Amino acid sequence: MTELIGYAASALVAVSLLTSNVLRLRVLNLAGAAVFVLYAALTRAWPVLAVNLFVAAIDLWHIISLKSKKDIFKLMRVNTDNPLLANFLAYHARGIWQFFPDFDITKLSDPRCIFILRNLLPVGLFIYTEERPDIRVHLDYVAEDYRDLKSARYLFNRPQNTETFEGFTGFTAVSGSVKHAGYLRRVGFEEDAGRKGLFRKKI
Repeated sequence: MTELIGYAASALVAVSLLTSNVLRLRVLNLAGAAVFVLYAALTRAWPVLAVNLFVAAIDLWHIISLKSKKDIFKLMRVNTDNPLLANFLAYHARGIWQFFPDFDITKLSDPRCIFILRNLLPVGLFIYTEERPDIRVHLDYVAEDYRDLKSARYLFNRPQNTETFEGFTGFTAVSGSVKHAGYLRRVGFEEDAGRKGLFRKKI
């Protein structure tokens, strides 16, 4: 049992190093350090216990700092001929394909494009078409380092979006994968009872 606890601690630390999200990395690393403290106490490995108590304290401090940090979000509309749009799509092409394999902006009729700015950095891109009374979501992509749902919640749930999407009653989106469907549910979308894979959310 003691060895299993040691293996579990090692696994948590290893997994933490594989994630690119800083907050998730700190949480997993804190969990690994806490389990290592338990392992060290059981095996009376006092140097291991001491260093992991220190690591846990550092991780906890970073988690509190990240949680208390207030990011500034803004939405920035751009035209389809904007160079930033072309560069963003090209740079993130592989990631976009993983979640939206059928996305092709050239096949959309009059697409509307909005960058999600986080502390003035363009971290997300939202592309939709107006299909009144709804907004049809074709792309809702956020750069990997910023996938903590803050950008999505700002886009879909903030009060000012009533003004941004004035005249529309809801968002519709088609899930491209199981992971994408899970994301839609987490930000408030509900699957249409009559059509599998189609999700809706009221504005």
